Amino acid sequence: MRTFSLRGAAYRTLPVLAVLLAASVGILSSTYIADRSVRTLAGLSLEYTARGISLAAEQVLGAEAGRAVQFERLFSDRVVAYALIAAGDGTILFHTNPDLRGTRFDDREAFTRMSDGTVASRRVLLGTGRPALIYDRLLRQQDGPPALLRLALHTVATDRIVARVNSLWWSVGAVLLLLWAGGTLVVVLVARAERHRRDAQRGESLALIGQMTSTLAHEIRNAIGSVKGYAQLAAENTEASDSRAPQLATVLRGVSRIENLVGDLLQFSREERFCLEDFDPSPLLCAAAISTKPWAGSVDVDLEPDLRVRADAEKLERVVTNGIRNAVQAMGETGQLRIALHHRGHQVAIQVEDTGHGIAAESLPKLFTPFYTTRATGTGLGLAYAKKVVEGMGGTIELKNREGTAGAVFSVLLPRAGV
Repeated sequence: MRTFSLRGAAYRTLPVLAVLLAASVGILSSTYIADRSVRTLAGLSLEYTARGISLAAEQVLGAEAGRAVQFERLFSDRVVAYALIAAGDGTILFHTNPDLRGTRFDDREAFTRMSDGTVASRRVLLGTGRPALIYDRLLRQQDGPPALLRLALHTVATDRIVARVNSLWWSVGAVLLLLWAGGTLVVVLVARAERHRRDAQRGESLALIGQMTSTLAHEIRNAIGSVKGYAQLAAENTEASDSRAPQLATVLRGVSRIENLVGDLLQFSREERFCLEDFDPSPLLCAAAISTKPWAGSVDVDLEPDLRVRADAEKLERVVTNGIRNAVQAMGETGQLRIALHHRGHQVAIQVEDTGHGIAAESLPKLFTPFYTTRATGTGLGLAYAKKVVEGMGGTIELKNREGTAGAVFSVLLPRAGV
């Protein structure tokens, strides 16, 4: 039922996961497009600024008078780190630094690179440590060879815009994280709701089965009581030498077995009511140890003092007694039985160890399943009832093989009183 519940929850949460995935892809795609667009526009803005200045400088270069003044005005824009115009022979005709006018241009290879008339640009780091875009372009003159214009444009403003785009990815990551956290919470809540719904249905089904079992068990017990009464009466009126005496004894044994099975069914199917109290389980365990007599084996009792447990004393005694009975039956006529009580963190552990043959590996997962038994005369309800009772008292129960030696360990862990 639990597997089906989770599968049903998965089908219910598929639309949520699909929406989350689609939204995430959409957000990431939009952010990537915005990132590429902003980076492209930032680069184009510098290129267009440089191109506009270069076209204006080409017109100024063709003027006959006042070129220096016009160049100074043209290159006074704050985005221009520096600018120069060099003649074909390498003489700097104009430089934003007046001290460099008339000197030689040290990058003669720039003319070679620009001989085909193309425009070249590259990113550099200025001597001041600030980033810049170097833009080279040949300026055509009507009455002379072309001159080289070199512009160094500050990129701080565009880099700042790009940095903001980079920070956008962090914001998008945080949004996606919150989106998926919310979606995961929805998926968990849906799965939990589906599991609770299935558990409720299962509980209702089990309750109905329990009511039917209880009703049938009562009817069977009433009918078998009459059969047992007549069989006992017939056995009492039959001589031991009569050939019918063994047959009546067989009937009585069968009737007793049916009575035990019906009693176990009634006990297992009824709704348990617990009277939880704090008490010392040591006297209960000592009494249970004494109840093994006249068994021929030895009993070792190891009880940690001053331990109190919170449980229903009557039901705990029934569980422990059943565990001891199973251990004695597993060992046969002789063996060594150990009953221990000790604390385990906030819990109290009660253990019953035997030196029998142990439990087959294929039987371990089925031990607490109703009606599963490894004994020919067992009903398969003792351990199932013990599990139901112990879990109802807020504890856990376990039955496993001993490590390194033959035998089994029956363990009951219950809440420690006052903790």
